[in-house]
Amino acid sequence: MHKAFNISLIILILIHFTSCRSWFEVVSAEQAFEQKEYTTASELYIKEFEGEKDNLLKGILAERIGDCFRLSNKTALAERWYEKALPFSTNSEVLYKYGLMLKSNEKYQEAKGVFKDYAFNNPIERAKAKKQMHSCDLALEWQEENENIEVINLQDINSTASDYAPVWVDGKQLIFTSSRQESKGDKVYGWTGEKHSDIFISDFLENKRLAAPIPLSDTLNTPFNEGTATFAPDYKTMYFTRCGSDALINDFCNIFVSTKNESGNWSAPQILLLFEEDSINMGQPFLTPDGETLYFSADANDSYGDKDLYVTSKLGDGWTIPKNLGPEINTTGYEGFPYIHPDGRLYFASDGHSGMGGLDIFVSERNGKRWSNPENLRHPINSAADDFAIVYQNYIQPDEMERVETKGYFSSTRKGGKGNDDVYQFVVGIPQTPEIVETEPTPEEEKTKKSNETIYMLEAKISTKQLEFEDDPNSKVIGQIPATDAIVEILGLDLESTLSERQITDKKGVIIQVLDPTSEYKVSASLNGYFTQSLTFTTGNKAPNKDTIWVKKELVLEKIYKQQEIVLDNIYYDLDKADIREDAKPTLDKLAESLRDNPEIQLELGSHTDARGSTRYNQNLSQERAESVVNYLVSKKISLRRLIAKGYGEAELVNDCYDGVDCTEEQHQENRRTTFKVISDKFKDE
Repeated sequence: MHKAFNISLIILILIHFTSCRSWFEVVSAEQAFEQKEYTTASELYIKEFEGEKDNLLKGILAERIGDCFRLSNKTALAERWYEKALPFSTNSEVLYKYGLMLKSNEKYQEAKGVFKDYAFNNPIERAKAKKQMHSCDLALEWQEENENIEVINLQDINSTASDYAPVWVDGKQLIFTSSRQESKGDKVYGWTGEKHSDIFISDFLENKRLAAPIPLSDTLNTPFNEGTATFAPDYKTMYFTRCGSDALINDFCNIFVSTKNESGNWSAPQILLLFEEDSINMGQPFLTPDGETLYFSADANDSYGDKDLYVTSKLGDGWTIPKNLGPEINTTGYEGFPYIHPDGRLYFASDGHSGMGGLDIFVSERNGKRWSNPENLRHPINSAADDFAIVYQNYIQPDEMERVETKGYFSSTRKGGKGNDDVYQFVVGIPQTPEIVETEPTPEEEKTKKSNETIYMLEAKISTKQLEFEDDPNSKVIGQIPATDAIVEILGLDLESTLSERQITDKKGVIIQVLDPTSEYKVSASLNGYFTQSLTFTTGNKAPNKDTIWVKKELVLEKIYKQQEIVLDNIYYDLDKADIREDAKPTLDKLAESLRDNPEIQLELGSHTDARGSTRYNQNLSQERAESVVNYLVSKKISLRRLIAKGYGEAELVNDCYDGVDCTEEQHQENRRTTFKVISDKFKDE
C-alpha cells in the first residue's frame, strides 16, 4: 500500500495495495514501524518519548511518531508531533514534513511559509519546496472560486470508520467499501487501526434516503481486505480487489471476479490473472459500460512511480496484456481509482500532479492515441485531504442542457466527516457565466506593447545514450536517440515565480515553453527505465530590439541497469588510505545530484583493490573506501537507508593480474575501481 495511501485507512490497502498482514510478534516500536504496524508503533514510540530526557533523542522520537501518524493518514496528529520535533531535530526534512501536514490540514499560508523557510535553508532542495509553494498558491486560488457545486456528506451510510469507493447501481442501490465494525474478521489492520474492509450495499428508499448498509455477500467478504467493486452492465458480474489469503505470508493485492446466479447468490471469486509476474499489486478496477475494457491501478515493472493506471481489453475468454496509460496520466507518485465517464473522459485520483493536498481527483480526455494533460477538478470536489473514487449518477447529453444539474459521488478524508474516509454526494448546477465585454487594443497600444516585450522561449531536447553494446552499461557511447514521451518539468526557482509546468516530449524529443525574463529555472526530464536528469539556468535581462529569445537546453538520459556494476570514473585514493580526495569529489557530487533527482533509487557502492597485498588487508581497505563514499554522499544529504557499502577486495579482478603475475601499473589500476549498482528502483524511504 503505500505511499501512503492514505486515503485513509483503507485506502491504505486497497488503495495502495500492499501487504495485508504481518505474521510476526511485535517486540519494539522500530519493528512495528518496519512492518507498517503504524498504530502499534506510534503507541510504543510515545511511551519512549515520555520517558526520554535527552533532547536530541526526543527530537528523533517525535519525528518518528509524526511519521507513524502521517503514514496512517492522521494528519492533525502528524502535524502536532512534527512541530514538537522541530526544536530538537537536526534533520531538515522534519520541517518539510511539517509543511506537508500543514498543507494537508488546509493551512496553506502557514505551509507556504514553512516551505519558503525550507527552501532558504536547503538550497539543493529548493525545487522540491517550490513545487509545494506553487500547489499552496493554487489551492488558495481555487478555494476562492465559485464552481456552483454542492457537496453533501452521506450521513445515512457513513460510519466512524473508513467508507469509500461508491458504486451507483441503476438508481436503486449504492455499493461501497467499509471497515466498519460489521466487517468480517476479528483482527485490526495494523496500518490503520481499523478492521479489515468489506463490500457493503445500501438501498435507495422512496424518500431518496439510503437504508442502513448491510454486507453484500458472505461469499465475497472474508476476514481479509475486500473493496472497490465494479460491475458488468447487467450487474451479474463483479470485479473487486482483495488483499490477503489463508497463506501465512504477506500477500499481494489482486483483482477477483465473481458472477451472480439466478438465485441472486455470488459465486466463489476467482483471481484475474493479467500479468505474468505474481508479485504485482493490483486493484481498484473499473469496467467500462460495454463490459469490454477494464482499467485498474498496479505497481508493475513498467510503472512510472508508486502505482500507475493500466488498461486491458476483452480477448475471447481472457484479457489482453495490460497497457500502461502513459506519462500524460501516470507520474512518479500515486495514481488510482480510475473511472470512465459515458462521454469517454477519464477520472482518477493522483498525488503526483499539482493538487490541493493528499490525493486529488483529475480528469483527462483522449486525443487520438494520447491522453490530454490532466485537469484538476479543484475546490470543492478536491480539498487539502485525500479525495478519490468519483462516479457520476446521471449524464447530461449535449441536447439536454435544460436539465439543471448532474450528480455523483466520491470519497474524501476532509474535515467535518463522520469517520476517516466518508462517501459524499456532489450536485453540479449550470454555472452562471458573467458577461465579459472585450475591447480590442488600439494600434498604438499594440505597437507599444510589442516594442516593450521580450519573450523568452525554452526549447528543451531530451535524448538517451546509444551504447556500443546495449547490455553493457560500461561500453562506449556511440550516439544519441530522441526520447519520445519523456516527462519534462519546468519549475521557476525564484521564490516569487509561479511557473510550474509538466510537458511530454514529441517525436523529436522536444518541448517548448514560454519563460519569464530574469528568472532562474530548473528543467527535469524523466523516462521510464532511465535516470531522471535535471539542469538549472537563468534567463537574462530584456534584450533590445529582440521580440523573442530562444533558450536551448539538452538533457541526455542514462538507462537504469539493475544489479549491474557501473564504474565511477576519477575516483582515486592515496596509498593505503580510504579518505575521499579532492579530485574525486566532483564525480561524487554529480552522483549525489542524480540521487536527489531519483529518490526511488537505492545503490550499492562498491570498492575494489588490485591483487597486491594480503587478501584480508585488501578486503578491509576496500570496505573502508566503500564506507567513505557512502559517508560522503550522506554528507550531501542523501539518506543512509538508500546506500549500501560493499568492499570486494581483490575478489573481482577485471583482468588476469592475480598475485605473482607481472602487470603494468595501468593494468593494476583497472582493478582499483569504485562502482555503483542499482539494487532497487522502487525504494521508499519513509
